[in-house]
Amino acid sequence: MPIAHRLFAVFFLPALALVSAVTAAQDFRPLSDRAMRIWDTQHGLPHNSINHITQDSQGYLWIATWQGPVRFNGRTFEVFDDETQLSDPGALFIGENPYTNTIVATGARGGVSYFKSALAGGQWQAQPRVFDRVDFALFATNECTWYATVTTGVVRDCDGKRTQFTTKEGLPSDSILSLAKDSTGRIWAATDRGPAYFQPKTATFTTVAGLPSGYNFGIVSDQNTKDLWLSIDESIYRLNVANLNYERWPVTYPSTVTELYQAPNGVIWVGTHEHGLTQLDDQSAVMTTVANGLPNNHILSIFVDRENTLWVGTHRGLTQFREAPFHSHRKEDGLGYDYVRALMQRDDGSILVGGLGGIKQIANETILPFPTSSKVAKESILTFAQSSDGLLYIGTFTNGLYVLRNGEQIAHYNETNGFPGNDIRSVLLADDGYLYAATSRGVLRAKRRRNGDLETPDYFGVAEGLPDEIIYAIHQSPTGDIWIGSMRGLSVLKDQGIQRINLSTITNAEFMFGFHESGQHLYVASDRGLILYNKQTEQWQVFDDDNGLPFVKFFDVTRDLNGNVWLATGRGLYAIAANDFERAVFDDNPATPLPYSFYESFHGLASAQINTGGPPMLVDRDGHLWFATSQGVGHYLPANLAALNGQPPDPVIEAVEADGSKITPGTYLDAQTGRIEFNFAGLGFHHPESIRYRVQLAGYDDSWVTPNDNQLSVAYTELPPGAYIFQVQTAYPNGQWSDAATFTFHKLPTLWQRPTTWLVSALLLLITVVAVVRLRSYQLKRSKERLQDLVREQTKSLEQLAHQDSLTLLANRRAFDLFLREKVARTAGHQLGLILLDLDYFKDINDRYLHTTGDKVLKRVAQIITTTARESDMVARWGGEEFAILLTNTDRQQLTAVCERMRNALETADLHDLVSDLSVTGSFGAALHEPNETAASLLRRADKALYQAKSNGRNRTELAPARD
Repeated sequence: MPIAHRLFAVFFLPALALVSAVTAAQDFRPLSDRAMRIWDTQHGLPHNSINHITQDSQGYLWIATWQGPVRFNGRTFEVFDDETQLSDPGALFIGENPYTNTIVATGARGGVSYFKSALAGGQWQAQPRVFDRVDFALFATNECTWYATVTTGVVRDCDGKRTQFTTKEGLPSDSILSLAKDSTGRIWAATDRGPAYFQPKTATFTTVAGLPSGYNFGIVSDQNTKDLWLSIDESIYRLNVANLNYERWPVTYPSTVTELYQAPNGVIWVGTHEHGLTQLDDQSAVMTTVANGLPNNHILSIFVDRENTLWVGTHRGLTQFREAPFHSHRKEDGLGYDYVRALMQRDDGSILVGGLGGIKQIANETILPFPTSSKVAKESILTFAQSSDGLLYIGTFTNGLYVLRNGEQIAHYNETNGFPGNDIRSVLLADDGYLYAATSRGVLRAKRRRNGDLETPDYFGVAEGLPDEIIYAIHQSPTGDIWIGSMRGLSVLKDQGIQRINLSTITNAEFMFGFHESGQHLYVASDRGLILYNKQTEQWQVFDDDNGLPFVKFFDVTRDLNGNVWLATGRGLYAIAANDFERAVFDDNPATPLPYSFYESFHGLASAQINTGGPPMLVDRDGHLWFATSQGVGHYLPANLAALNGQPPDPVIEAVEADGSKITPGTYLDAQTGRIEFNFAGLGFHHPESIRYRVQLAGYDDSWVTPNDNQLSVAYTELPPGAYIFQVQTAYPNGQWSDAATFTFHKLPTLWQRPTTWLVSALLLLITVVAVVRLRSYQLKRSKERLQDLVREQTKSLEQLAHQDSLTLLANRRAFDLFLREKVARTAGHQLGLILLDLDYFKDINDRYLHTTGDKVLKRVAQIITTTARESDMVARWGGEEFAILLTNTDRQQLTAVCERMRNALETADLHDLVSDLSVTGSFGAALHEPNETAASLLRRADKALYQAKSNGRNRTELAPARD
């Protein structure tokens, strides 16, 4: 929230020194399970001080800065300065009045301005100036707004009538830092000398006896307990609003609390003047500070949006903490370095991390030092390997191989004691009792002794059959074969020696970076794709750009506990679902499209660059995926992915321009209009760059159109005359599509005979017969009438199109919902029945035969169920592969009979003209309307019955039971 930070910092508080508690707190990992992102003036913000943050009912994020209010759509910042008409562009507070849905901004000179949003636009309207700088506005009721000023007390504005309250009316100070309304409706003012509450009967403020006098920046009415939380200097108090009793919170914060904020989920966040922020807890405060990545420790504002994303405003920009599919353990979190190369899980479940700055451990999401006195803890680490008896082998970049037991160094091998090749890229503890290591001088092989020592090694190089001696990876199969990946190809060491693998018939790959083996396949990550070896058939195949993968230089490959394939690249991670991968493996077509999800930095990674190493990817015993990046250790959180993809972002149409001029909905465009452009956005902030968009200009486009990546505008030129509706939908990756945002407009037909033309013609033809002139005028009139009729007909046609599914020509969901509500509202003694049909395994049809065949199947299904329905029944496409049928004058027996008739018709339908071996079945859920039941209740019961049909094996009918 905007507060008198400047006044506070310059005039009232002495400079506070950082204390040792901050250093101690760095051992914790506050907010470490969330992805962090920072915006500042380099990204479009007009000023780095973020005084206040809010979200409007459309979904836009609004930010108050010293250079004016800012509206943020996740991709771009729209700055408002002079157009706000504030006496000073600086904005201290911004919020949406919940009673009017008007954005209210307050300024440094007492200015107040309202912004009323409109489709593809909006306008500011200045209000009368308040006495002094306004730091906060409280929308207490529909009629009254309260303003907090920095030196002139509280101002109450009720329907334009303003009343000022100062120390004369009982306030402990005229410097008001915030305002709040408690659960009883009482108004509270937070001042620099403590809080006070308003008594309407006397129109005065009263303080709470016993509360200390100090800086009361934070004041929150708890939505759960109904208590009031108050911050006074470094302490927080909980006050019972019923009896005004209070207790001091047991935690004292390291510096003055400057912000209290309660998120929608009930969590209360605490921001401080010099030590960042934390959650309210009765244990010692664990602060998130600059040491954990915050750009600045002075917290100005805190906000949690409708996606549960945490926003923090500081003097150095806007910071976002969000749930994400991935998060990173970074240098700032205690790792001490950025560049990670190797990962290994220890027996105790902790993750061993090696990189450019040594070795660390991660246990329970906490970064811990690696307990050892060996100098290997500070070496540049390339690889780990651990023997069954607990010996830890550590390969370094420039200092050879270390052997440790329980943290104690047993041996160290490098060029000084007979082990040429100081860079140990990968270590294999083979079943034959030897240690094999990948080096820049070939494959090192040394016999392991029981005490951990190694015998004098020998080397395999070019002379022994390797294509080169720069070795990246080494792997042992269950058969005992040793696979070797190098800079110039793939080799295998068998009893009879080294055999080079010729892959030239399937790929031109040379660099072999990593191995994985499971089931009957060996996986090889290369610089030209994923190479697969079938151990049973001894056949090779490759997956690369021919299979639709845009980046094919893979540093490692692994499969998680669910069988999903993960591929590491220098630009991010591929995830390929197990069933999609298996389908491609056993498809005879080598160019079979390989569906994938691609994850990069905006999915929560500090860096999308996955490194090479020994190994750089790890699936731990709990099935968690870890990977080494150029900015710490990445960690995959699949539970977050499902939650993020559940709710689509809200689409908005931000602006529409015709030949460069903005237009509003319902505009009639001149016939000469050449170009119309639509700018839109999806108001989602989890990872806005990955939001998918699809658009359609109804009346022109036959189907949805997908814009190019990162394209937030589309344009149409030389549209024919007609009435149009522009629609845009949004979705997160793998998520459902949102409802459409729409914009209507009309383009008039060309009128060759305009009034100016008529006048010139009349002058030129003055000498003609009057009858001809009258006849000509009559023709012009009739032509105009016909053109107007044409516009009306096209408008009517478009209105019909808005209620019709363009693929099946059935009624769409909008039309069906309207018809259902009307029928339920008018039902009086007549039985209504609702059937929901969902095609079984329809996704498999789309995946196997492509969406074009899927669309043909949907058309055929629409014909079948329409034919088998009664003439009085309404049939609609509910969405995707779902259909809805509303029956009138029916009973349970007829309802079941109709369902079964449709189900049998689908099951026995002959679809060989579409695909020779194609068949389709459907699951039916039906519900009979009951007296006084709403349409929503009827839908829920039918949907539950459909879910039961699916759960009971599909291709069946389930009838919903009567309501309880």
